[in-house]
Amino acid sequence: MPEQKLTAKDAQDYLRRFPAQGFWQVAFNLGMVLFGNAIVLWLLAKGELRAAHLIALVMIETVLLIAVAWLTQRAVPRTDWYEQPKPWRQTLPLVAFVLVWLGGAYGITLLVIGGYPDFALLVSSPQAWIESGLYLPLLYTLAMALVHGIGDILHYRRHGGPFMSSVGHDAMARYMTLLFGGIPFAMPFFAVTIGGFKGVEFVARKARVDPGKSILAAVAILAVGISSFYVVELLITSGVRGWEIGFVFAKLIAESLIACIPLVMAHVAKEGSAKPVKSAAH
Repeated sequence: MPEQKLTAKDAQDYLRRFPAQGFWQVAFNLGMVLFGNAIVLWLLAKGELRAAHLIALVMIETVLLIAVAWLTQRAVPRTDWYEQPKPWRQTLPLVAFVLVWLGGAYGITLLVIGGYPDFALLVSSPQAWIESGLYLPLLYTLAMALVHGIGDILHYRRHGGPFMSSVGHDAMARYMTLLFGGIPFAMPFFAVTIGGFKGVEFVARKARVDPGKSILAAVAILAVGISSFYVVELLITSGVRGWEIGFVFAKLIAESLIACIPLVMAHVAKEGSAKPVKSAAH
């Protein structure tokens, strides 16, 4: 597969579109992410929103955000799009793979958590949307998408191309949630593991200790690894409730990563090209 680099020019193009995305703006974006997921957790705690509703929520959000991003992009000339669409012969295999993965992963998940009746009610009964409170996070997502979409168009009219869609970023976060949510216990595991290892590395560096030679650092790393498995075991043994927590955690992490893109771009613009990354076949 061909390799692509995130270059300083790519980052500068991004920062020209989002010039105000400094630390505090990113913090505000993260606050919006937390607020949106707090609505979901509140509905879960009340018992109105159930596991199958979470899957439906993210699926609908993904389609909704892709539609808004598509419409806003069509409001500007195609020559000013930041990235031109690839031919179907390149994207079709990836689309087919994703659909098979999502269909298989969530088909099995709904069976395991007993979610098919709840999922079917959403299709057959409008009342199910009211009783589950599912419309609340969807309205919040739609409102944020419209605000971002209007902001994208206004920025383009003031500053010209290339046109970048912040709604497209929101859609990417939901897309990542669907992919990772198919294995929801993986996200808590990697979050605890990577976060713990980085914490040990940071403390060791501040203490001027080589983690590779320090017994204390080695013990801390071992403790992080054990804790990661314990977190996953706790979620698994919690049944459907554990699955719900794992899925919402995956959603929160995916959306937070997208919200932090401006900080990454600012770093790349300052330091130069990032390390090569393999491009997806699409």
